[in-house]
Amino acid sequence: MVQLRALGWLLLALAIGAIVHDCLNWWFDGPFRLLSLGDIWSRLDLGSLNAVERALRRPFSGVLWTGILSPILSIPALPAFGGGGMLCLWLGGRGGGQAGEAGFLGMPRRRRRRSGGLS
Repeated sequence: MVQLRALGWLLLALAIGAIVHDCLNWWFDGPFRLLSLGDIWSRLDLGSLNAVERALRRPFSGVLWTGILSPILSIPALPAFGGGGMLCLWLGGRGGGQAGEAGFLGMPRRRRRRSGGLS
């Protein structure tokens, strides 16, 4: 569960990075345009994106690329990372949190005391 929460926080950090990138491009270039997952992949490594496209188009006559992967890569990064991060945090936060259960980075979790309010 800790790994799922850490993945959730990482995805939320990527969503924040995507919105900062989108806002800076809007500020300097003019039109507001959301960065897509395919844009991110092409900026990181265009050669691998082209290799995957070629590998999927040959044996499957392009059905796998045009029907499945291309629509996924056209999803904007902000909702993809933000939604995935929120889902991971929600799934990782379920379970009650027992006192002996390992917490973040393997440290034991301490049981929190509930205060009686302002008294």
